[in-house]
Amino acid sequence: MIGFLHPWMLAGLAAAGVPVLLHLLQRREPPTVPFPAVRYLITVTQQHQRRLKLQNWLLLAVRTLLIAVIVLAAAGPTVATRGVPGHGPSALVLVVDNSASSAAVVDGTPRLTGLKAAAQGVLARATPDDALWLLTADGVPRPGGAPALGELVRRLEPSPRRMDLGAALATADGILAAQSRPEQIVLLSDMQASAVSRAELHAPLLVGRPSDAPVRNVGVRALAAGTQPWSVDGGHAVVSLAGDSGAAVPLTVRLGTRAGRQALASVGGSTTIDVPAAPGGWWILSAELDPDELRLDDRRVGVVRVAPPARVEWTAADHYLAAAAEVLAANHRVARGKGVTLGTLGPGPSIVEPPADPAAIGALNRALARRGVGWRFGAITREAGTSDSLAGQPGARVLMRHRLEPEGGAHGGVVARVGREPWIVRGADVVLIGSRLEPEWTELPLAAAFMPFVDFLVNRAARGEAALIETAPGDPAPLPDRVTEVRRDGRRWRVEGGATFRPEDPGAYFLMAGDDTVGAISANVDSRESLLAPAGDAQVRALWPGARVMPPARVADQVFASSARGDLRGPLLWTALALGLLEVLLASTVARGRAESGGGGHAGQRAAAPAARAGARLTV
Repeated sequence: MIGFLHPWMLAGLAAAGVPVLLHLLQRREPPTVPFPAVRYLITVTQQHQRRLKLQNWLLLAVRTLLIAVIVLAAAGPTVATRGVPGHGPSALVLVVDNSASSAAVVDGTPRLTGLKAAAQGVLARATPDDALWLLTADGVPRPGGAPALGELVRRLEPSPRRMDLGAALATADGILAAQSRPEQIVLLSDMQASAVSRAELHAPLLVGRPSDAPVRNVGVRALAAGTQPWSVDGGHAVVSLAGDSGAAVPLTVRLGTRAGRQALASVGGSTTIDVPAAPGGWWILSAELDPDELRLDDRRVGVVRVAPPARVEWTAADHYLAAAAEVLAANHRVARGKGVTLGTLGPGPSIVEPPADPAAIGALNRALARRGVGWRFGAITREAGTSDSLAGQPGARVLMRHRLEPEGGAHGGVVARVGREPWIVRGADVVLIGSRLEPEWTELPLAAAFMPFVDFLVNRAARGEAALIETAPGDPAPLPDRVTEVRRDGRRWRVEGGATFRPEDPGAYFLMAGDDTVGAISANVDSRESLLAPAGDAQVRALWPGARVMPPARVADQVFASSARGDLRGPLLWTALALGLLEVLLASTVARGRAESGGGGHAGQRAAAPAARAGARLTV
């Protein structure tokens, strides 16, 4: 079916009637002039007249058709066929998967090199009339012309970010939804099975994927530093690997720039490595493998806080807290002494739960105000909920709690919430818990997470070091309320507490509250990028119905032929040129014939008609 890019130009077809109108205006009946003795001219004149009449009608048809063809070409006709050279203006989103797995080297060449070459081939087939977008692992659609996008593709490097292909295709389909011209999505990817997800698409999809087998790979999947802070005696690092190789590989764990500790590790298990003592402070812990064909997953980092155990005082009257403190002391996680007061408000850093006697709430709130805490205990609510996860443990079920209310307009210092309301907060050097740590208030005292929770309170929350966040580059990391700045290797980002931060690259990012380090973000390549096994063509077509799958080298030949409409303007303009040349030839022939008949076609007719009538009279 033929369509038009500029259908309003078809109004110009009315101009095709101009040659017809001029022809009719020139067909006036000439006057009769008596002319004797011309009987011998009648036959010759009639033959010449018929020939001129035929040439005039042919010239009229050529001129009318010439105008119609020019108007049709201006209207921009297109047709859905592969037989017409070129293509009409189209809308295309080019998705290039430059996620971490694209850095894998196969036969000496990174996967991304072949994908980039295929992308350049697609852009080379585009025209200035096409609407183009480029979408890569950063998730930002970039519109532009073929030269500009080609330069972006040329500079494209493997990204540490993961690309969910289903989500990327949904983004591309959303871009094309507003387009009225023919549309298509082109995906160039190594098609990791771990990256393929379902997407409901309306635009035609063309998938270019390598046909050769991927390399075998092993990467660092996880690095756990255990309960923090580490004591000055050292700690333990637990490392697990991901990949598709069962061979044991050398693993090195290093604290800062100190000498590393080595071990053999395999995919499917975990390896525990003892890390020797280190001075107090913040340290970067790393686990490294020997380089292989995919290097972006050969190193993983974490952040460790080294500090002496907190000195804590507690009372035996608070049974659950006292029992937890005794166990922590036996395991050298705390030491008994005047430092952090556990359970009640003390003269120094304190972990405060609401008093058992509700009548004592008022006096406690006044004491908190004098300390400048900025928070107070409010009314009791029995609305059950689940708290945020803390100390690497899942959230706790909270059955009853006091609402924690800010004073003086201060809302910062929230450590954990139940629903959207603060449950644990920190102000000055005091940590407030909205519930008593008893089974009637929360299920936490009877759970396995209770010991790590109390350890977190006395060794981290009381010191103002609440956040040790793990994420992947490009993913959002929630920031504690107190954070004002993020630092890494001399770079600084001003941030707002309670917002999110997206690390750009793998590494350790330190969270600052003024000049105090209050936490850290460990950004590492998503462990799913280590799994290079590809999805099969059948799986791809099942998740994305209608997708055409082929090697990347064939994509450029198929991209616009599969979804764009052929542009008929070129053939029409060549036809117009041929008609113009024919019109010139006919016009010169007709003019020459008119001259031979004595002053033009109608002049010859004026001479022939009287001659015929005169000859007829003579015959009578």
